[in-house]
Amino acid sequence: MASRYEEIASDLRERIVSGEYAPGAQLPMMRDLATTHGVSDITIRKAYAVLTREGLVESRRRSGVYVKDHPDRVRLTVRRRQIERDELGYYSGPEVQHWRALTWPEGDKTRVTEAPVPADVAEILDVAPGTPLTVRKRMVGDPHIEEHRQLADSWISQWVTEEIPSLQGDTGLGGMYDRVEEWANRALTWREEVSARMPSPEEAEALLMPAAGVPLLRAVRVTSLPGRGRQADRVIEVQDIRMSSALFAVGYPLPRGASAKWPVTPATSDYYSAPAVSEDGDTDASS
Repeated sequence: MASRYEEIASDLRERIVSGEYAPGAQLPMMRDLATTHGVSDITIRKAYAVLTREGLVESRRRSGVYVKDHPDRVRLTVRRRQIERDELGYYSGPEVQHWRALTWPEGDKTRVTEAPVPADVAEILDVAPGTPLTVRKRMVGDPHIEEHRQLADSWISQWVTEEIPSLQGDTGLGGMYDRVEEWANRALTWREEVSARMPSPEEAEALLMPAAGVPLLRAVRVTSLPGRGRQADRVIEVQDIRMSSALFAVGYPLPRGASAKWPVTPATSDYYSAPAVSEDGDTDASS
């Protein structure tokens, strides 16, 4: 059974989502809402805390609680995830061609250090979690729109700097990707996994995000050198890219798979009565 403050939060949430309380509108004062529902100010404070964590409202000091412009109701900038190239080298999507490296508060644009690799990145790089690896940390953004920015941590595989001499110093024009392709004499490949999580305080500050309620969009991009013959593909780098979900969405085409090649075969089963198919392709008659 829901507690009293959860019931009140649910009622306010429905009013916000329906538009009864529009973006920018002030919600009732705590004491007035407490009187309306016959509860204490503490109960109302808990209800507002729920909505704050969800990113629906924000508290303004000495003013009250206001409805925020939630991501579901604003026009997001769609980031098309594809590799492009210009005179500067490779970049990830037409929306960011004009973006440039921003300066960290300490005054540098790229932080190159050795740090313990996070567990999920370590799995992709096939090393133990916490293994010290070279990482290049950058903050990249739109020079014309201050809040349009992203964080990008590039974790470099151990074998790369050991085997490719041109990567042991300044990588030069085109950067690491050009040097690897020149060394290997073949094209790199990329894949990405997009997920979401809440930002750390440091990430929220760097990305100029609200104090609470807005998750990060996280794109983990894996750069690989395709193998030849029986040689397996080799991971060059794992780039951990983070941006505000209040400003950006991820867009990509949905290609037709081989089974959906046009012209298609007419459907022969009813969607609602067809048996379920397991991940290995077997039909589950019990479903």
